[in-house]
Order: sequence, then structure tokens, then C-alpha cells
Amino acid sequence: MNLRERVQELLDFQKTNPTVEESYERFYNENVVVQENLQPPRVGRALSIERQKRMNANVQELHEFKIGVVLVDGFTDSHPLDGHSVIEMHLEITTVDGYRIRIEELGLQTWKDGRIIQERYFYDPSNIQGNAKEINKVH
Repeated sequence: MNLRERVQELLDFQKTNPTVEESYERFYNENVVVQENLQPPRVGRALSIERQKRMNANVQELHEFKIGVVLVDGFTDSHPLDGHSVIEMHLEITTVDGYRIRIEELGLQTWKDGRIIQERYFYDPSNIQGNAKEINKVH
């Protein structure tokens, strides 16, 4: 297996609607560093799981979720599961406090031994309102 196949495995796995814990345990390093735009990074899988669970609990309705362009680069024959990926995502939700939010973002992942060790999201934070805005500050 190479990194391109591992990234596809992640995308296919997400289609099965796994729990937050299942996704992070299967694809993320225990000490993963995750950053939203220019906010301070979250360090550790447990903190990212907690934040994602809070975000998911704030969703009343999912209107759209789709994956756009996926780029994979940097893996070699000697390190087939190391490198980088960029995943374009489109998400539209209504939150439990009644805000309709549309997010178009890029997620940049750094992989080592088939697990994400660093992930950074790039998006326009002005679209995030209400409780989601407060949850998004968790780091």
C-alpha cells in the first residue's frame, strides 16, 4: 500500500459514517497536531476527538458534504506511507441554535507511517456562527 491508497482508504472509511473515535484511532497518530487557520494548534488525538464530538453534537441537519479535489504527494518507494495530502471539502449544515453554515475548506495532512501526524485546515471563519464559533476556538 502507498500513501495515495491510504488516503483513499480514509475517504472510503468516512463514507461508512464511523464514530469520531474510530476515525481518529484508525488514521491519526496519538500525538497529532491539528490547527484551524491561524488559531493555536491542538496537540493530541484526545483533544481533537473531544472538539469534533462537540462540533458534531451542534449539528441539527447536514445538508451537504462532498469531497472535491484530492492531492497526494511526497511518498517514495522507500517510504510509501509518508508524505502529504490535501483534501478539498464542502460542508453545509444547520446548527442546533439555528444557524445555516456553509464551509468550503482545504485540509492539509502530513502522514508518517500511514497515520496523520499533522493536519491544518484553511477556510473562511466568518461563515461560522453561534455555538459553532465557540466550539471552533477549542485548542
